[in-house]
Amino acid sequence: MDRASDKVLPAEVPGGSPTERPALCYRVAEPSAIRVLVVFVGTTAALASLVMLSRWLARATGSVAAGLTSIAAGAVATLLAASIIEWAVHRWIMHRPTRLPLLRLAYEHHHRAHHWINFPPDQYIQAGPVQYVPLWTGRLDRVATSRLAWAVTVGAHLAFYALFAAVLVLAPAWMWSGNMVFAWSVTATSIVVLFLFIHAHDAMHYPGMSPIERLRWFKWLDHHHYIHHVDTGANTNFLLPLGDLLLGTLRRELAMEELRRWPSYEQARARLVTPSFTPDGTRLREAEVPARSSSLVTASNVRA
Repeated sequence: MDRASDKVLPAEVPGGSPTERPALCYRVAEPSAIRVLVVFVGTTAALASLVMLSRWLARATGSVAAGLTSIAAGAVATLLAASIIEWAVHRWIMHRPTRLPLLRLAYEHHHRAHHWINFPPDQYIQAGPVQYVPLWTGRLDRVATSRLAWAVTVGAHLAFYALFAAVLVLAPAWMWSGNMVFAWSVTATSIVVLFLFIHAHDAMHYPGMSPIERLRWFKWLDHHHYIHHVDTGANTNFLLPLGDLLLGTLRRELAMEELRRWPSYEQARARLVTPSFTPDGTRLREAEVPARSSSLVTASNVRA
C-alpha cells in the first residue's frame, strides 16, 4: 500500500517563487516593493508613536486614566505589530523555499507537510486528536506517535512564534517605553495572541475541540483561512488580517477555476476526514485505507 508521499505535491500547488508556477489571473499578486516599504515604514511610525505616548503617560503616576490608556496603547501596539510580523514570517519564511537549514525546516513543515500532505483543501477538517509532524522526522507524512514527541513538537511551534514576539515586540516595549503598565499590557496581549495562533488554528482543522468555534469571528477567520489553503499566496494573515488588507493579499471568495478543482468552503466543512496511520505514524491517503486492517491505527490511538 502506498503512503502519502512527501516528495510529490499536487500539480497546482500555489506558493514559492513566481517562476515556479504560471501566473493565474485570479490569484493574489505579490505586493510591490514600494507598497511593502510604505506599509512597514508606516507601521514602524505608528508603533513609535505609541511608545512615545507610553513614555508620556508614565509621567502621570497614580492616574487611573493614564493607566487605562497605557493598557489600551499596549494592546493596540501588540496587535498592530503582530499582524505585520505574522504576515512577513508566514509569507517569506513558511511559504517560501530557501537553502538556509532552519528556515527550510519551517517551509517544509508548513507549506509542504501542513498544506499539501496533511491538510489539502479536500481534507481541510479531520477527526482528532490533534496531530503534528515532529521536526526530526525524515518524512513529512509521519506524525508524532508518543506524548513526549507531540509535546516537544508543540513546544517548538510555540518557541518559533515566541522568538519573533520576544525580539520584535516584547524587547522594545520593555526597553524603550519606560512604562511598566504599557510593557505588561504588551506582554499579556502577546501571550493571548500566541495562544490563539496555535489553539484557534487547531480548532479550525479539528472541529469540536474548542468553544471558540461558536463565535462569529472564528467562523469568519475559518473561511478566511480556508481560502489560504487553496491559494497560499492569499490571506497570509491567519489571526489578524490587517496585514493582508494593507498589503493587498486579502481575498474574500474563491474563483470558479479553483472551485472546479477544490471543494467550496461549505463543502470542505461538511466533509470530516478520519485519518489513518501505520504503527510508525505514517499517514495513509484516505482512498488507500482498507475497510479493516489490523496493521493500521486511527487518529484516536496513534499516540501511545
